[in-house]
Amino acid sequence: MLATRSEIESFIPQRDPFIAIHEIHQATDEYAITQFTVVAESIFVIDGMLGEPGLIENIAQTAAAQMGYVCKTKKLPVPIGYIASVKNLKIIELPPIGSVLTTSIQITNRVMNVILIEGRIKTGDNSVCECEMRIFVGQNV
Repeated sequence: MLATRSEIESFIPQRDPFIAIHEIHQATDEYAITQFTVVAESIFVIDGMLGEPGLIENIAQTAAAQMGYVCKTKKLPVPIGYIASVKNLKIIELPPIGSVLTTSIQITNRVMNVILIEGRIKTGDNSVCECEMRIFVGQNV
């Protein structure tokens, strides 16, 4: 594990109750895997389930954690990113409180200050969500 729940804030700009990842398991220049345990305190939990916005934010924060981790290891400033678009969103199920989500992102392209990623969320072997995302990032990339 590369970062624990207590260390996550040094890699992403979000703060509680908006944090949607708890651990970084892998992070390279092109790929990352994170985990998140769905907690009742999350602003994205509705009626005991992590809602659609939480799933999208989980993928976006995995991308932010990848960028933050890589930049910190290279001793570069961590840029701020913004979701520019979400495409081909597939939500298979909404995970309940207590579910452990494993999220992976793969960078598929970089065009100027826009990074294109493919994101996938699983609980165990079950797919939960997938999408393509465009993320606009600051000048430090």
